[in-house]
Amino acid sequence: MVLEEEIPKFAVWFGPALLWYVFAASLVAVCAAALAWLTQSVLYGPLAAGDRVYRGVLTGLADLAGMSPRRIWALARLAIQESLRRNVLVALALFLLIVLFAGWFLDPKSVNPGKLYLGFILGATNLLVCLVTLVLSVFSLPADIKAKAIQTVTTKPVRTGEIVLGRILGFSIVGAVLLAIMALIGWAFVVRSVSHGHAIAVEDVIELKDVGGTVTGFEGRTSLDRGHRHRVELDAAGNGWTDNVQGHRHAVRRSGNGYTLGAAEGMLEARRPLRGTLRFLDREGRPSTKGISVGSEWTYRQYIEGGSLAAAIWKFEGISDREYPNGLPLEMTVRVFRTYKGTIEKGIKGSVRVRNPASGLQSDPFYFTAREFTIDSLLIPRKLASTSTDGGTRQVDLFQDIVADGRVEVILQCLEPAQYYGIAQADFYLRAGDGSFALNYAKSCLGILYSMLLVTAMGVMFSTFLGGPLALFATLAVVLVGQFREFIQRLFESQVTGDSTIAPGGGPIESLYRIVTQESITVELVPSPAVQIMKTVDTFLLAPMQLLAGIFPSLSSLGTSDFVAGGFDIPFDLVAEHGMETLGYLLAFFIAGAFCLRAREVAS
Repeated sequence: MVLEEEIPKFAVWFGPALLWYVFAASLVAVCAAALAWLTQSVLYGPLAAGDRVYRGVLTGLADLAGMSPRRIWALARLAIQESLRRNVLVALALFLLIVLFAGWFLDPKSVNPGKLYLGFILGATNLLVCLVTLVLSVFSLPADIKAKAIQTVTTKPVRTGEIVLGRILGFSIVGAVLLAIMALIGWAFVVRSVSHGHAIAVEDVIELKDVGGTVTGFEGRTSLDRGHRHRVELDAAGNGWTDNVQGHRHAVRRSGNGYTLGAAEGMLEARRPLRGTLRFLDREGRPSTKGISVGSEWTYRQYIEGGSLAAAIWKFEGISDREYPNGLPLEMTVRVFRTYKGTIEKGIKGSVRVRNPASGLQSDPFYFTAREFTIDSLLIPRKLASTSTDGGTRQVDLFQDIVADGRVEVILQCLEPAQYYGIAQADFYLRAGDGSFALNYAKSCLGILYSMLLVTAMGVMFSTFLGGPLALFATLAVVLVGQFREFIQRLFESQVTGDSTIAPGGGPIESLYRIVTQESITVELVPSPAVQIMKTVDTFLLAPMQLLAGIFPSLSSLGTSDFVAGGFDIPFDLVAEHGMETLGYLLAFFIAGAFCLRAREVAS
């Protein structure tokens, strides 16, 4: 999961977001009014068209101001009854069918089965809930208009805004109930799928003795369960931990003449990370703006060379002994690039040191072995050994000698020559705490609810002036464009700044040129007048695309399943920001739908 940028506080985010919302809403309103005026001008002339648009806006606003909650709820109940008549509960049967046979296709021996199961369940829930409410919302109103059933409603004292809002509310309630049931079923499926237990036979454990014959510890292995087993390292008392396999480990305790294992730790969690800023040293130990490229088209991660002075340095701030009394709990995800195969199962050895950013005093290295797709944990203790340049070693205190004004640096190096570590800024973090996984799962389902509300509101809005199939196509088109909102914004930023690492490949014309000439997107084009003209035209083409992408909703940005599957806590600030964004879009779609339905004059 990519979490490169810190999530802003809601109070900081709200002001600029509100300004952008007012600007975007004003721009859309002006464009809609201008389009209405042009249409009316063809029929009635410019002056009459202006008068009709002006009166239409005033009467529409008066219609919205006079809405009745009782009538809205009555129409919502009708929408719920209509949904039940259309056998919407079939979606639950389909979901149960998917869950029943999911075990046939999901591999419990995968690198991280918890992430696999969570991603599948949340993805299937999101797809089914949004699909059901989308079909209901786009076909309901056009079917009533075609059958003239809408006349029964409009002949009563019901306003167009109440019709639109009642349908949005009714279909949303249906979707919310479906979501709640699917979420509970999915929760039970995930917990049952990842739950497992190992046993340790006494004959599978051997003693470790020193030269004097004294027992210093034990090592062995667990039984095979869910397609995996663990290696065990115990102290002289018979207590310890298993190694980390499939994203989890178990605590081991001696119990009589045998051993007992605790529940899996690290699989269903909600970590709260404290992230730092990243910089690099090249193979000569000199400061560098970035690491080494190994030819990967995705440049998110940079690489450092093993067996050299190359290093990645993270700087953390806000560190205090009150928050970390036992030391710094460091967690890291390190990718490995091999220039020769070697023994893949053994991983690539590396080291971690902590350093005082002010005095330069650093600890002796802590050694670890990086394995692909695994989160490695390392506790930096309070008492550290530090070796000076003359070879002398002394003990230092982490917070008194290494941490300076709440700041500390963590240095990563790869120890094996001709091998490389791939890292990004978000790959190293301090574990600042843990949240509730159940609450985290609920917050992720809230993100699905936001997506469902937007799809429902869009479907109802488009159905006020389009037929069912066209409304479905229009809604899917808006959703599709919104899915690429972040990419289009990065692409525009790359064109303006000239930094191709933000979004390699260039704009539409440059991309077409690269396809025709089979030029890799990682290779810079040779500067020439033709290339400069091509990039300039791409910038002008991307400007309106960037504006439209900023207006359209992005369902992918509202989704937070990556947080849950990756084991990270979803900040409440992010949930609040997504909620306000959803509320803003709902208001815009509701008003647009009410005006469009009024302009259609269904009551005439």
